[in-house]
Amino acid sequence: MSRRNRQPDCQTPKEAERLSLPAGTPDWITPELVEATIRTWQPYYKTPLTIDDAIEIIRNAGLLFDALSSRRPSAGNSGRSSQG
Repeated sequence: MSRRNRQPDCQTPKEAERLSLPAGTPDWITPELVEATIRTWQPYYKTPLTIDDAIEIIRNAGLLFDALSSRRPSAGNSGRSSQG
């Protein structure tokens, strides 16, 4: 578990409420991002979203972004079919 997710022995009440991410969570997924994901997606789910659910949503969105951003059109392909 990274240091940013460890909770110190002495905490203020506000710090104690802060979200703690599971071990193995990528560093680019922050507690704030998980909280925002739950707030954004919860209205679309009947059951309460868990931290693991939110991390899965974020990872899947990251994979989708990677797939779309690495796609390059082939030379001479303007998106139109060659027939016609």
